[in-house]
Amino acid sequence: MLLPLPLRAEWQVLAAREAAVRRGPQLTEQGAVDGGLSIPHSTKWIPGYDSESKEFSAEVHRKHIMRQNVADYMGYLIEEDEDACKKQFSQYIKNNVTPDMMEEMYKTAHAAIQENPVYEKKPKKEVKKKRWNRPKMSLAQKKDRVAQKKASFLRAQERADES
Repeated sequence: MLLPLPLRAEWQVLAAREAAVRRGPQLTEQGAVDGGLSIPHSTKWIPGYDSESKEFSAEVHRKHIMRQNVADYMGYLIEEDEDACKKQFSQYIKNNVTPDMMEEMYKTAHAAIQENPVYEKKPKKEVKKKRWNRPKMSLAQKKDRVAQKKASFLRAQERADES
């Protein structure tokens, strides 16, 4: 019995936006392949591909998925420049995440996503909008302000005459 071939899907991306869009297909391709689509792709743009030797290293790609490159950089900044580390990794520091915990954190996150892949929307927060323009002054306020300015001007004139 012959099985039908999978459908072949091709990405059509505008050339100008291609560089910005490149990281997005990685996720959608995985779901499409799981669904039975055949997507011709190349590993040349995935982290782990060495253009000089023209070989793909799955280990380097795995390190990028588990954010070991970020953990290495965070460790480097902790040793070299504490202020830059606090500036660039403030949220990690706030949540007590160290470079050693990074891989385990992403493993638990991936396991949680695999357990329940359905995205649950959070309720929208009520945002009170700020008003930046001043409220209009009443006529009495305007007259009072003019009187204050006149009095201030006259005091300055008196001080100038005295000296």
